[in-house]
Amino acid sequence: MIKLLVNHSDLLKGLNCVATALPTRSSLPYLTNVLLETDGETLRLSATDLDTTVITKIPASVTTSGSITLPGKKLHEIVRELPEEEVRLSGTGNRITISCGQGSFSLSGNSSEQFPSLPSRSGAEPALVPVDVLSDAIRKTSYAVARDDYRATLNGALLDIGDNGFEMVATDGHRLSCITLGSISSNSHIHALITQKALNLFAKLSSEGDVQIRFKGSQISFEFGDTIIFSRTIDGEYPPYRKVIPTDNDCVLSVSREDLLAVLRRVKTMANPSTHQIKFSLEQDRILVHSESADAGEAQEELNAQYSGRPFQIGFNGIFLMEILRNMSCSRILMSMKDSNTAVLINDEEETEGTDSYLALIMPVKLSKMEEE
Repeated sequence: MIKLLVNHSDLLKGLNCVATALPTRSSLPYLTNVLLETDGETLRLSATDLDTTVITKIPASVTTSGSITLPGKKLHEIVRELPEEEVRLSGTGNRITISCGQGSFSLSGNSSEQFPSLPSRSGAEPALVPVDVLSDAIRKTSYAVARDDYRATLNGALLDIGDNGFEMVATDGHRLSCITLGSISSNSHIHALITQKALNLFAKLSSEGDVQIRFKGSQISFEFGDTIIFSRTIDGEYPPYRKVIPTDNDCVLSVSREDLLAVLRRVKTMANPSTHQIKFSLEQDRILVHSESADAGEAQEELNAQYSGRPFQIGFNGIFLMEILRNMSCSRILMSMKDSNTAVLINDEEETEGTDSYLALIMPVKLSKMEEE
């Protein structure tokens, strides 16, 4: 038995939150459900795919306490279409009635006992980080997380927080992104490999204030406002990424980030659709960006930039390079290069020396003989 009254916008906000944890498809039907539980004068909503769990609370006027699991997507679909009035939930057994305005919906669910056991907040001391800081770090690094790589540790981002500062790094072997913030520190040390899904959920759901991050065993949690995200971490040691960051790249290209993005967008239209290869021809008084495809033709544009270094040609995956630039927020960048085979560093040109820094790295691609001519 359950009976309660809830504001429509609160219910929709709660369902928007937990629906992000529902698996796209599952052989276990109960994982497609959302668990509803009364808790004092609140309604707690939970969803899980067993690896990642989202729990949130919304205010409610509870007449009869209880719990039930309902099909998550169908419940979300119904509530999304309801008028902005109070919503009444009531029912007994495994069937619940949703009433709002002049409409009424009867939805079949399951007993809450069939729902998997939910993780609980660990006893670990939390690290406190501003929500906007963590969200910005995720935006600047998560694009470099590998997708289904056989090296499991590359399928997540490394988060390291302690009394020495905050660092988040991600790499897929073709590019690397690292943000270091000496201005953020914590007495609680966290060193964990976080899955892409957990990173995306936090970036999507968080808003403002601070987030409490707890890490113990193989579980990490992010608590902010009335919401908690629990996630299993990835086992294993992250690769020694600092060893691949070159220290002697002496050929430097200085350019407006937006100008370079615009040129890449235009030139990429003629790039090989399978390699997305873009060629840079670098000379002190002329920088050309070029692409070609055997089927479509070719494109070339002169880049308005400053270059100091030896003349040479270098190739990039245009998609990868554009992704790096889109996730930076500075007005001008420095691309530090050595030759056509060495990793290229990308930094904020206006970044001052200090404890906070951000760098991106991209591996060049081998130019074909036709493009080298």
